[in-house]
Amino acid sequence: MTSDILSCALRELRRKKLRSLAVAFSYLITVAVMLLTANLLLFSRYAENEVLAATGTHFVTYLPNCGDITTLSEQEVAELARGIIPAKCQELCKNCTGCNKKAIDILNEGFMINTNTTRLVTLELVDRIRRLATVADASGYLLFRFRDPQSGRLFAVGGFDPKSTAVATTCCSHSDLIAGAFLGSDSSGQVMLEQGYAANLGLKPGDQVVIASESFAVAGIINPGVRPGRADVYMLFADAERVMNRRIRNPLFQEANIILIEAASSKLHEQAMQDVKGLVQSDALVSYGCYVPASQALGLNEKTIWLFLALVGGAAALFAAKTQISSVIERRRQLAVLKAVGWKNSVVIAQVFAEALLLAVSGCIAGALFAWGALQVLPVTSLLGISADVPLILNWQLLLAIVVFAVSSGSFAGLLPALMVVRQNPAEVLRRIQ
Repeated sequence: MTSDILSCALRELRRKKLRSLAVAFSYLITVAVMLLTANLLLFSRYAENEVLAATGTHFVTYLPNCGDITTLSEQEVAELARGIIPAKCQELCKNCTGCNKKAIDILNEGFMINTNTTRLVTLELVDRIRRLATVADASGYLLFRFRDPQSGRLFAVGGFDPKSTAVATTCCSHSDLIAGAFLGSDSSGQVMLEQGYAANLGLKPGDQVVIASESFAVAGIINPGVRPGRADVYMLFADAERVMNRRIRNPLFQEANIILIEAASSKLHEQAMQDVKGLVQSDALVSYGCYVPASQALGLNEKTIWLFLALVGGAAALFAAKTQISSVIERRRQLAVLKAVGWKNSVVIAQVFAEALLLAVSGCIAGALFAWGALQVLPVTSLLGISADVPLILNWQLLLAIVVFAVSSGSFAGLLPALMVVRQNPAEVLRRIQ
């Protein structure tokens, strides 16, 4: 019986070739437009989210000095200068390693960020932060205020790892370079100078600067903007350790005073800050507020995409239903005769339903093949002016959507005329037509 129904359906579709082609072509155009639009919009949204997800996702954390030295007595300050840690400091400093590593010139020099003096933390803590699921990267950073013994001038030196992603967003990056060369992993003995600092001293690439009695070659001039890890002089982490050790009571060992952090995305930025606070046990964070609107903007296009596709698909289903109804009206005498000679309502419904479903499925398959070919041939990324590492191909989710659309729209288009057929009285239809 099923083969007979399909044979009759195919014969009827061949008999009305133009109508059948029009319905199938409407499905072809609809599916092709839906797939191309979905892929292009999803591709555009992916590229957009790549930018928004990395907007404002960087921050730094540190341990501020526990009241600095203002809460200590004169005797405790004198002992601290000799490396003796006061009892109150030992109780408060859970992650701190630097109470016995204070600057020799404690009034003018020391580990700091902006105008705040800081404590030291271990690089092992930095590694634990890096392993957090909400964090993309973390890096230890040394920022120390020096006093030039000749001029009395104060300046800040930052020691960083040039391979770290977190350094590029919170400290300095290649895009900040004004002149000369950016420091690499093999740039030991070289420094970069902040643009304003270099201008004030009349320094340029190739000149020499002396820091803690050691001479460094100026490799480049940078303008890092308002990044929280801003310094006057930038050098490799190992070089910074060496020169800072000359100005503190005890040497550094796998320590930093600032942790530079890049969150996994703007959506996870708030949670990343909470996770970091829990590990560091400090509320001292320097961040940017732009991650908030960025996280809210992520995914806004998704509703628009699916609304557009629903409207296009609905229009195609209505067109197919209208065409099938017109076909049934034209064939009402033929269908009435079939019922009069004994065809059951279920067989007539199956006949009309099979015709609509065949048109929907064939049109959807043709549309999917057309869209796939267009995505392979057309230079879409060049036309959109978007660069993102995502392939423009039909994925399994979209292919599943095609099948669901074909079956549901075919069912809808065939159900309405099929119900009209079974409700007709064969004798009444034949009498009216005669």
